[in-house]
Amino acid sequence: MTRKVAALPFDVRPGEVSLNLESVLNGIAQAAEAGAALLALPEKWTTSFLPSYPPEILEASDRALDTVHEVATDAGLTVVGSAPGKGEVKPTNEIHFLGAAGNLRPYRKRMMFSPTGEGRGLEAGDSLPETVPTPVGRVCAFVCYDLRFPEITRQAFYGDAELIVVPAQWSRPRPEVFELLARARAAENQAWVLACNRAGKADLGDGREFIFPGTALLVNPSGMEDARSEGGELLEGVAAPAAVEKIRRAIPCARDLKKSGLWPG
Repeated sequence: MTRKVAALPFDVRPGEVSLNLESVLNGIAQAAEAGAALLALPEKWTTSFLPSYPPEILEASDRALDTVHEVATDAGLTVVGSAPGKGEVKPTNEIHFLGAAGNLRPYRKRMMFSPTGEGRGLEAGDSLPETVPTPVGRVCAFVCYDLRFPEITRQAFYGDAELIVVPAQWSRPRPEVFELLARARAAENQAWVLACNRAGKADLGDGREFIFPGTALLVNPSGMEDARSEGGELLEGVAAPAAVEKIRRAIPCARDLKKSGLWPG
């Protein structure tokens, strides 16, 4: 069995929820026409990063998520991205699964990117990523800067994820690091990685302009790039479960980790 997936690394406009929603609805239509069962979106795709999040922006973001859930459900598509979520004091950066997999919020980004002061406007989560059963298999998702922290990303392996989705806003001059880490996480967790890094440029609220490559990657469970798109274009690829089964039989990391006594719990 094969499973077609897609990613849309579009230009996310800060605070322009309606415009961002229009881009995503177009992407859903393209992905559905291509026969994809899952679509990955960039980090904070509804609002991008803002100095503050007025109630009207958060309400518009919630309505956009509701719309995507409805449209994706009708299309038989699972949509994975991140958007503002409700925190104790400030909004969170929250992963969502919308559409065919349900309307789920399994994880809030834990690692705030301190070089841009992400934590000034957003509240960090305090849990670890969960693996979610979906029509395309077992999927785990975490966000952008989380990629640098194996303490977080290893949860995909412990949860037996077949596919890892990474919504991101990872700016130049470090896109090579993003791609290196995506490949590393695929190899160490013996799972497909679908990474979606936005296009365009933006002031993320501190007066500095950031430029983004608009790259999406599909990396196989051996850590090799299987498909990519550039410049914000839709990526299409196939994440075959057989590839996960094959590498886990050939190199039984889970079995050996359990035998060593290092498996958690």
